[in-house]
Amino acid sequence: MELAKANAIAEELQRYLSWGCERIVIAGSIRRQKPEVKDIELLCVPAFGGIVGEVNKLDEAIVDMLMSGHLSYRLNKRGQRTYGDKNKFMVHKPSGIGVDIFCTDKENWGMALFIRTGPKELNIKAMKRFMELGMKGHAYGGVSIGEAMMECPDEETVFKLLGWKYLLPEQRNGTT
Repeated sequence: MELAKANAIAEELQRYLSWGCERIVIAGSIRRQKPEVKDIELLCVPAFGGIVGEVNKLDEAIVDMLMSGHLSYRLNKRGQRTYGDKNKFMVHKPSGIGVDIFCTDKENWGMALFIRTGPKELNIKAMKRFMELGMKGHAYGGVSIGEAMMECPDEETVFKLLGWKYLLPEQRNGTT
């Protein structure tokens, strides 16, 4: 799908789901401003609350979109849903484009955003670099050195840990 159309759909989804999130951003190829987009990726920190226990407000927002016909579950190759605490794979029904909703926490927002922005080649390069530095990168859990976890609240922290100059999303490719 062309970038402008995918971005408009992503912004609509972001607006609607925002009431269920502490934080939500459009990631992936849309954030990198690629002319052609295969799917929409959203990164969220779900909001929790409610009268009876801690209800995941993002899940409530998604149910609303399922009921209204804007989203449906995307089935994997075995015909099963991929819908859990961290990954929620959906389809935007009016357009048919896939929607990947990834969840993280505030402390590790930066690492999750780095990974979910991509591209895949840069993520692979980053994970190799972390290993060279005696660290390990985790898509949902920051960066670790041995058993010690380091918080990554923003992407700038990730780039600093890698020893790399910060790159804007549209500058990121597999060779940088």
